[in-house]
Amino acid sequence: MKLEEVFEQTHKLPTIPKVVQELIDSFSNEDIDIDTIAKKIAQDQVITAKVLRLANSAHFGASRQIGSVQEAVVVLGFNTVRTLVVASGITGAFVATPGFDRKAFWKQSLAVATINKWLAKQAKVNGEVAFTCGMVHNIGEMLIHIVSPEIAIKIDKFVESGGDRVALEDNNIGFDYVMVGEELARRWNFPSEIQQAIKFQNNPTAQTPNDKLTALLFLSKLIATLQADKATIEEISEKMPENILEIIGISKESLNTKLNELSELSSGMEEIIG
Repeated sequence: MKLEEVFEQTHKLPTIPKVVQELIDSFSNEDIDIDTIAKKIAQDQVITAKVLRLANSAHFGASRQIGSVQEAVVVLGFNTVRTLVVASGITGAFVATPGFDRKAFWKQSLAVATINKWLAKQAKVNGEVAFTCGMVHNIGEMLIHIVSPEIAIKIDKFVESGGDRVALEDNNIGFDYVMVGEELARRWNFPSEIQQAIKFQNNPTAQTPNDKLTALLFLSKLIATLQADKATIEEISEKMPENILEIIGISKESLNTKLNELSELSSGMEEIIG
């Protein structure tokens, strides 16, 4: 199969609400009419219900009950609401696929996104862009399950036994989840920096010039994997590659002082993967 054949199967491809597409476009557009966007969000009842449920959760600590999207923008800020809407729209765009653990997939994506946003603050990178990048970094994996479920399930089993996903997908399908994810991000008009981070997520030093967001994503994936394997803070610290930290602009010593915060991290968005 060729990569373009995946995207020719339009009846199987996920689609996102128009307002979510507009919010994705707004990442690279500072001149945006927030009131107009808030009204458009409010017209989508499903997304509005999710956003208000999340906005009123203990995690966001709103000083009062939030009853509308416009209120959420005032209390939480536009950037936070945008992230809630984009994350809700993306997770809602993918239907359940036989043989694929959708909940586990989004749980892992959310973990990477949360760590990415946490690291972004220290690296002085836009936290909302970093979070969204983490949410969609491996979205190609889900798309492969949609268009080639039988092969994808077999590959998953080999990966669970220690196989390399990229190599297995390249050998069995002719392309891999990174290539699919980058193309989907391009078609959904994600900012070029997110497209590039997806493309080089497994080899950030191959990108010239080296890019902070790509290096952040690589590090966030590594930390999330180590956490899933129950690694201690000391073990996580030992595994931090200094060349990647250098790209980000964080010293190993500085990161070590903050690693204990990892166990307390929460995106507040766990409900969207229910």
